[in-house]
Amino acid sequence: MDESSDLQWRQGWLAVGLPPAPVLAVSAIVTFFLYLTWQMDEYEEQLRRRTQAGLWVLLVLGTVALLLLGTHALVDAGSGRVAVPVSWRWGAGDGGDGGASPWAVAAVVALLLVLASHKPEFKLFR
Repeated sequence: MDESSDLQWRQGWLAVGLPPAPVLAVSAIVTFFLYLTWQMDEYEEQLRRRTQAGLWVLLVLGTVALLLLGTHALVDAGSGRVAVPVSWRWGAGDGGDGGASPWAVAAVVALLLVLASHKPEFKLFR
C-alpha cells in the first residue's frame, strides 16, 4: 500500500461522521429497552432469592415459636418435668362415656361434604 491510498482510506472514514439523528434515536431506544429487560431479570432473580430466604426465616421462627409455646405449656415450672393435663390422659376427665364430641363429629361430616362437593367423581371405594 502506498502513502496516498492509506491517506485516502483514513480520510474516507473521517469524512463519514456521525450517523443521522433518527438512527441514533432508534439505537438509543433499543439500547434502553435492552437495559430495562436486563434490569427486570436481575430484579426478578433478587426477588425470588429474597422470597425464598423469607420463607425459610418464617419456617424457622414458626418452629421455634411452637417449641417455646409447647415447652411453656407442658413443662411444670417447679419440677421441670413434663406435666400432661388430666383431660389428655386416657380414662380421666369428667367421667363421660369417652365418646367424641358432637361438634367434632359435625365438623368431620361437614369437611367430608365439602370435599365430596368439590370432587364430582367422588367414590368411597375404588
